[in-house]
Amino acid sequence: MNEKEMQHGIYWTGEDLTGWVLTEKYNGCRAYWDGHNMWSRGGINISLPQRWIDYLPEDMPLDGEVYFGVDGVYKCVSAVRYGRFLPGMKFVVFDAPKLQEKYINRLDNIKIFSNPSSSQIRVVKPIICLNNQHAIHLMLQIQSFGGEGLIARHPDIMYEPGRTNWLLKVKEEICTGTFLKRSDY
Repeated sequence: MNEKEMQHGIYWTGEDLTGWVLTEKYNGCRAYWDGHNMWSRGGINISLPQRWIDYLPEDMPLDGEVYFGVDGVYKCVSAVRYGRFLPGMKFVVFDAPKLQEKYINRLDNIKIFSNPSSSQIRVVKPIICLNNQHAIHLMLQIQSFGGEGLIARHPDIMYEPGRTNWLLKVKEEICTGTFLKRSDY
């Protein structure tokens, strides 16, 4: 498993996001659970703590992010490369690649793998976008507490490896480009 087998988005350039599914874009280390092992974007077999393995589903691939807060990306890199997982680190799941359903249904089906008692495994919370101003407002809200931005997925997106224009990264540096001025939001 490596990044060529994962789904990737492109940057949002102002397309209408009405009806799209918005989730937070986490700044950690991309990881893919294949049902038996976890892999990094670069193809590293990640040495997981047993407490994670105990909660991850067998034979259910999950795509997500090893995450340790808004300033924890370097600690996540250490966990992924050297197995140095810290208490409070979590696997934030944003997709179930093998489920052949619409995106929102895939999220509904994987919510059972969230572990609220320890929050080591967590599924992203989806929000249906009302309009572009709604998306920009949410992005700015996330960034106000140090987050990276949003991911917007077309509601009918299926999981396929590679880049797709049905998965968009919504970040302030993109929104302040030529298509959208800060005064527009």
